[in-house]
Amino acid sequence: MKKVSLIVTILNEEKTIISLLDSIVQQVIKPDEVVIVDGGSKDKTVELINDFIKELGKQNSELSFKLYIKKGNRSVGRNFAIEKSKYPLIAVTDAGCVLDKNWLKELIKKQKQLSIATKKDAEVVAGYYSALPKTPFEEAVVPYVLVMPDQVDENNFLPATRSVLFSKNIWQKVGGFDEKLSDNEDYNFARRLKSSGTKIGFSKNAIVFWKPSSNLKSFYKMIFRFARGDTYAGIIRPKVLLIFARYLLGLSVFIWGILQLKFVGNLWILFGVVPTFLVTYILWSIYKNYRYAQCSWYWLPVLQISSDIMVVWGSVWGLVKK
Repeated sequence: MKKVSLIVTILNEEKTIISLLDSIVQQVIKPDEVVIVDGGSKDKTVELINDFIKELGKQNSELSFKLYIKKGNRSVGRNFAIEKSKYPLIAVTDAGCVLDKNWLKELIKKQKQLSIATKKDAEVVAGYYSALPKTPFEEAVVPYVLVMPDQVDENNFLPATRSVLFSKNIWQKVGGFDEKLSDNEDYNFARRLKSSGTKIGFSKNAIVFWKPSSNLKSFYKMIFRFARGDTYAGIIRPKVLLIFARYLLGLSVFIWGILQLKFVGNLWILFGVVPTFLVTYILWSIYKNYRYAQCSWYWLPVLQISSDIMVVWGSVWGLVKK
């Protein structure tokens, strides 16, 4: 079996880093080394990691942890971590996550299955991810940021750096992570993998758990970064175009209502059609995600409109910056 290096990039993760490290140690099949790259944390993250490694050494653990400091964005950190890695297979996860104990086992299992089926070394296996919501708000956030189980297309599922295994060779072949990108760099990397003709396997049992945004402010920031990162990277998603189309339609209806009121005196257009349009949109936002947030459905319209605004703002901002 080929040896595996697990890489993680971190920045100011003192509240979450120990949970991640514990889940790495508890893996059924452990990585042959763990390479952690800190981007310049200002909190106690580095201190906590060093204490963890020392305590692990006292337990005579054979698991090897290496910690480096490398300032830069996530792309810089990931490329640096891979360069420092010794082994041909690279497993990647993110700070703020917790790994299922079978995570690496399932990634390796799928990689072997693909290698046998294709009669050549499989280069990429995308793992899956799930959320750990603790509040109604967090439950409602989940369908806005994750691909839900009933929507997974296993044949076209693109890997994210929360949960992926790839060879160092394919990383080199596609040019690594684009260091100009601070956001959505993993989506850009995955698209280049697919464009290169690389066969991407998918393991639904290689699960990484992730904590959703706990308040509207952090949700705003996350959606804004996603949208800005997409546009800056030249990625235009069909869903984003639909958002712009919906709001252009809504604005058109509103302007039409104003004009009808001013020149025709038709109050029904402004005070009937426009509110109906808005109510329909709110009901649709509840309907489409109700099955995922039955106990927190009342947050869905708030998150829908909030995410729409942040997508529009982030997309325009990314276009300007580009």
